[in-house]
Amino acid sequence: MRRMTALLAAAALAACRGAPGGGPIHITVTRNGFEPWKVEARKGVPLTLVVTRQTDQTCATEIVIPDAGIERKLPLGEPVTITFTPARSGEIRYACAMKMFQGVIDVR
Repeated sequence: MRRMTALLAAAALAACRGAPGGGPIHITVTRNGFEPWKVEARKGVPLTLVVTRQTDQTCATEIVIPDAGIERKLPLGEPVTITFTPARSGEIRYACAMKMFQGVIDVR
């Protein structure tokens, strides 16, 4: 039973982070904002986000991750790859430049 619980927990973490083995996490910008709005990562492990803006109906034309010093334009329909290594546990917030659409990276 414990082994099954551990396997399910590991699978859930891998699904939130992306492909098994630390693959990229795909985030889509829609008229509802960043989807998914919450992702999981591990402290000290490189994290790759692939962000694709699919709408012109919002102000979310760039992504800003202040804690990582990242500001990237999001051209319509073009995937933008962002890689960084979270240095601390806790929440890292990200948002559009106007902070109207936000998300969080839960670092454990």
